[in-house]
Amino acid sequence: MKFISTIYKQLVVHDLGVTFIDGEVEVTDKSTVDALRELPSELGVRAAGGRPPKEPRQS
Repeated sequence: MKFISTIYKQLVVHDLGVTFIDGEVEVTDKSTVDALRELPSELGVRAAGGRPPKEPRQS
């Protein structure tokens, strides 16, 4: 799962072994994903991605 840090582009979370590069990091470990989701909002860390918006169908 991809996470982004909108405030600290080079954020390092030593306890989790996670280093953001240019505000992005890819995490595969479920416990690390859960821990990143619980970080304080002041750090600006959030999950990125999800489904892209649907494009309207053309008839």
